[in-house]
Amino acid sequence: MKILVVDNVSIGVGEKIVLKNVSMSIDRNEVLFLLGPNGAGKSTLLRALVGFPGYNVVSGRIYFEGEDITDSLMEVRVAKGLALAHQLPPKLLGVKVRQLLDALCRKNKCDVYEIANDLGILHLLDREFGKGFSGGELKRVEVAVLLAQKPKLALIDEPDSGVDVDSIEIVARAIKKLVDISPYKSAIIVTHSALISRYIEPTKVCILMSGTMKICNSRDLIDEVFRHGFRELA
Repeated sequence: MKILVVDNVSIGVGEKIVLKNVSMSIDRNEVLFLLGPNGAGKSTLLRALVGFPGYNVVSGRIYFEGEDITDSLMEVRVAKGLALAHQLPPKLLGVKVRQLLDALCRKNKCDVYEIANDLGILHLLDREFGKGFSGGELKRVEVAVLLAQKPKLALIDEPDSGVDVDSIEIVARAIKKLVDISPYKSAIIVTHSALISRYIEPTKVCILMSGTMKICNSRDLIDEVFRHGFRELA
């Protein structure tokens, strides 16, 4: 049984169809990289998978652990074990990082200080979530929240975008830990630059362009993109 199956799905945002007839799947022991140029629809796909409000499945079906979740609310999907790390995490005014991690760790039996120390965010624990954070700090806090959620399948949007080399390495180590604690040892990572591949080896790579899935294949696809760009794969 595949963990996640996206079967011929089209996604609408407002009046616009952003993704058209997209199909892909992820199995146990797979780290799937989803690549594509800016505006390809990568973030839209992740948000639709987790059931983010406003991202509507116009046609096709989404299955998680063999169950049709196409019409399930976001909180239901999260409760089943899907979790999303946003490219640009929303600010939570009045909510401190410590409060959010504490609430999640009480539920999921984890250690706030261990997570914060691993991600180098101890100094951010008493700051409002997202307020005045650098790009690297935002990424590290967002991945810390994922670790505290202990999802079955993590969906991680652009972990290597707008961050310095040190932060990418820290985030990559945390993502590896996310994969390790997943019962399926799997994750989906959206990346534009594929810089994260220097630290995490994908087992499958899919290319999304202009709202359609062009190809899914081995890690060698990343080398083709680096050599020729996305246009050669169009």
